[in-house]
Amino acid sequence: MVRPTGRVSTVPSEQGSSKPTDQGPPQPTPAELVEALQNREESARRQLGDWLRAPVRRLMEELSRRHNLPHNLDRLTRHALHALEAYLRTRRPRDFEGMSVDAFRGALLLQIAKQVVQPYGGQRTLVLNGTHGLIHIPDPLPDHDIYQAETVFLPYEKIGSFWFGGDWYGGHRTPDGALWVIVADITGHGYYAYLLANALPGVWQMCWSNLQTGQPEPAEVLAAMHDLLHECLPEGVFVECTLLRFDLEGKVTVSPAGGSRLLWRRKEENRLNLVKLRGLWLGLDRPTVQDQHTCILEHGDELLIGTDGVFDQLLEHHGGTSDLAAVLGDFLARRTLHEAVSEAIQVTLRHGPQKDDITAVVVHRRVPEG
Repeated sequence: MVRPTGRVSTVPSEQGSSKPTDQGPPQPTPAELVEALQNREESARRQLGDWLRAPVRRLMEELSRRHNLPHNLDRLTRHALHALEAYLRTRRPRDFEGMSVDAFRGALLLQIAKQVVQPYGGQRTLVLNGTHGLIHIPDPLPDHDIYQAETVFLPYEKIGSFWFGGDWYGGHRTPDGALWVIVADITGHGYYAYLLANALPGVWQMCWSNLQTGQPEPAEVLAAMHDLLHECLPEGVFVECTLLRFDLEGKVTVSPAGGSRLLWRRKEENRLNLVKLRGLWLGLDRPTVQDQHTCILEHGDELLIGTDGVFDQLLEHHGGTSDLAAVLGDFLARRTLHEAVSEAIQVTLRHGPQKDDITAVVVHRRVPEG
């Protein structure tokens, strides 16, 4: 993912400190600290760092020593603290009422320790360029009578037994029958980005539970996610993502946050159309309805939503061409779009290294029986 410019971080690192925006008193209880964090009080963020920076740094130091990692220890610690703050923004202060500071600190250290060593989701084995490892995929997308969704998920970096990456996808089904799909990419890739991407499932679920309207626009859902993440990410780190709503009549509403690229395969034409959209990164500003795009997915049509890693891996392998139709042409014959892209990516990985986290969701509108 290309990194935009901007400043949103205020969590101090081990080597320096940020100027506080307020000098509020320390929060006397964990519940009050969580409430203050959700109110964006700088003193609460500093206190969270005071309580947890040293043990989190020791945890990261042990991880680095065990696996001989080249990663910057200050950056690992900073990303982990930001991930903890994002986690606490998805929790209700009353969840921590009556908890002592020691118990609160212990619970958060356990939370980050689990995250550090084992990614989210269901587990399966991945073999990449002859290297075996365990990959944890996000939760399955919702089943739907009208749409079929298939995924490609290849994290970039292997540490210990697991592959880690900064991509994530998720889904939701609203009472009106609409299928919602989100594909997200944290700035950067590999383990640094993973520490922050791990918070996205909780942010996604929290936004849906907090939404007041029964039929929100995709941009409104992304705006709610932005509000949870605003001033909670490290400096220069944002979330680039695409959110789509598929209604029962085949109408697709797309809301981009950052740069979004979609591949649309129309059954009647049997060719690929590349759609490029631009919006505002989560963590930088709220996405707007004005940036949304709509199209109609006819019966048999397919739509691929992918992170930068998908397109860069395919295009750079073929000399930097921008003609995806030419790249995928030989693979598309008698194959679905998901099968063609999956095979094309595997071919590139047999001939060269993976360049980024690779994630794609392909949604196919089913053809009615009979």
